[in-house]
Amino acid sequence: MIFYLRKMKTKNFILTICILIFLQACQTMEEAGKVLRNEKVRTTDEFLIKKREPLTLPPDMNTLPEPKTSISKNDNKKNKIKKILKVPEEKSGSSTSSEEYILEQIKKQ
Repeated sequence: MIFYLRKMKTKNFILTICILIFLQACQTMEEAGKVLRNEKVRTTDEFLIKKREPLTLPPDMNTLPEPKTSISKNDNKKNKIKKILKVPEEKSGSSTSSEEYILEQIKKQ
């Protein structure tokens, strides 16, 4: 019987401590009631995603700017660098194995 009373006192004590910790975490009893009723709590806007305007089509497709030819400028720079470094021209259209490539390089030397 004594063991049963101790067990009940221990359970009540632990339950009381849990309730006190729960109520301490809530700043007011009103907030505790909202948590118990699973009501939504108001939050700040700091984590909301900024909404953007929807995409729209231009009024006239002919007024779009022409694409620039910056690719050719880059190609010219690459060609100049290759000439300075004396990089051999790449062969296009021939699919050779790595073994054949190594043999060709040995024959050139």
